[in-house]
Amino acid sequence: MKKHRKLKIAASVILLLALAVVIIMVPHMYVPKISDGLSISSHTSHQPKMVAHRGLSGLAPQNSIPAVELAAEYGYDGCEFDIHTTKDGKWVVIHDDTVDAMTDGEGKVSDFTLEEIRKLTLDEGNGIENYDNLKIPTLEEVLEVLGNSDTRPVIEIKGCDVKYIPSLKETLDKYGLAEKSSIISFTREYLEHYRKVDPEARIMLLVSVISEGDVQWCIENGVDTVNFNYFNFSKSIKGYKAAKEKGLSLAAWTVDNTVYKDVMVLFGVETITTNKLIIKK
Repeated sequence: MKKHRKLKIAASVILLLALAVVIIMVPHMYVPKISDGLSISSHTSHQPKMVAHRGLSGLAPQNSIPAVELAAEYGYDGCEFDIHTTKDGKWVVIHDDTVDAMTDGEGKVSDFTLEEIRKLTLDEGNGIENYDNLKIPTLEEVLEVLGNSDTRPVIEIKGCDVKYIPSLKETLDKYGLAEKSSIISFTREYLEHYRKVDPEARIMLLVSVISEGDVQWCIENGVDTVNFNYFNFSKSIKGYKAAKEKGLSLAAWTVDNTVYKDVMVLFGVETITTNKLIIKK
């Protein structure tokens, strides 16, 4: 009798564990190519700000002008894109530190002059078949698109010599977008240097897991937002609580499923970065 009861308990525990795995993993595994973004959080008073990751990269090649244009057209609050400097110190919009993955060329971005890198053609990315002769954009080209919209630039500094950071601020000033933009990076040195050239800038630290040390660094360096990998939320609890206590804003990347969007909103995350959740047509 006792043995039978123990077996029933063991079976129940195994079933509960299996259900927990399904509840946690299925939404993560099932990521549609494009979603309309409607969810429970779409009907609550707390609406997160939605940021298109590398432009609307679910519909157009990441970090391309069409992806940026679509982010603005669909009404995202922000358009995130990545920047590097070329050999001659010009800002270009590309994610990797090499051109290999997205273009018909090979080599490090920093080994090309602007003139040389503009000769390359984008040949990868969602919807690439719909476009001809796409080039790696310059920062100026992207700002020109966003400057004519309500979508703010969310600029991730990926790779540069810090001596060029003042020119980033100068470029934003040229387009009247310094106050509207957010500057983000995983590299603290870049954020520290940008804070020196623009004491009023909106700056966001990117992390995989929020630690209490990250929160303290943000406080000490005038960084107002910490942006973490939503899938590591369980590992970020201590840092999350510290961020809340210190009054930091919270953002999450890269949320491509409405279930996880709802969870993040439930926990007070104010900004959601996404590749695929469409907010407006």
